[in-house]
Amino acid sequence: MKKILILTLVTFLLISCSSDDDSSTTIPENLFRVETSSVNNLGHQSATVFGGFNPTFIGGVSAYGICYGLSPNPTTAGPHTTETNINATGTFFSNLTPLSQNTTYYVRAYGTNSEGTFYGDQITFTTLSQLFTNAGTVTDVDGNSYASVIINTKQWMKTNLNVSKYRNGDVIPQVTDVTEWENLTTGAWCYYANETDNGTTYGKLYNWYAVNDPRGLAPTGWHIPTDQEWTALTTFLGGTTSVAGAKMRDTGALWSPTAAIATNQSGFSALPGGQGYLTTTVTGEDPFKFLGEVAYWWSATSSSANSAYTVNVSLTNSLTRSSIRNKAAISVRCVKN
Repeated sequence: MKKILILTLVTFLLISCSSDDDSSTTIPENLFRVETSSVNNLGHQSATVFGGFNPTFIGGVSAYGICYGLSPNPTTAGPHTTETNINATGTFFSNLTPLSQNTTYYVRAYGTNSEGTFYGDQITFTTLSQLFTNAGTVTDVDGNSYASVIINTKQWMKTNLNVSKYRNGDVIPQVTDVTEWENLTTGAWCYYANETDNGTTYGKLYNWYAVNDPRGLAPTGWHIPTDQEWTALTTFLGGTTSVAGAKMRDTGALWSPTAAIATNQSGFSALPGGQGYLTTTVTGEDPFKFLGEVAYWWSATSSSANSAYTVNVSLTNSLTRSSIRNKAAISVRCVKN
């Protein structure tokens, strides 16, 4: 009887060890777990959602991204993104746009492999209210029409000035020669790199003599903003920080691919028109710089006999107030009187 019991016990132990060994060579299906990590860069029409999964499974994933919608538990059957930006740690992100302002969205990360599509936990967020109201259009003396927005009770042009005449009809000369431009003490304009297509997209670049000319550069009923007006605008949007810069920058593809994500919550729609002749021209040096990287605008306020205050927004969303020489070629925005 004792021999039978001992034999039974040994057999049971052998079977148990064999089961443990078999299970250790099998990867449980639930180890492929998708995570919906966080929401960042929240704006009135956009949000960035981060997701990820164990980097061990990257090679076997055929699709991944973020599902989103107005109802709980969104799936790939509805609105979703398909990403290609995963990194070595298995994390990725999606910039969701356009969204509706002041609206609650449900989001889930997803990943698809040979076993099917798996979803992360659900996160909700509510988009912000826009900080502007669309207003009417204004037409300059050349017949160019500009959309406008009202931000903090002030009505601003939504695009850069592109006029070639003063308000009274006098022509502002286009100057393309570097030496001639450097010797100017009167108003002039140019296109970035002297290419007309850049003017179509970004408007003209002016020296400050054109801004300050008593004949008037802005359309009737409008003016070039003073340094104080620029400060009031940027303070309302969060100050001279990346907070205000992100709210001013357009969210389109004209900014460099390396640019930080912006929200354009203000509707200002800043484009990276660059600048020309910012410093004294050096022979052989390209006088035009930062197209796709920085948006500059003149103020109507001088800072010295040879310079005036400006505002610029960079691709990092950095917003800077600075003093720049009058001979520089910079964009102009106008504000209603």
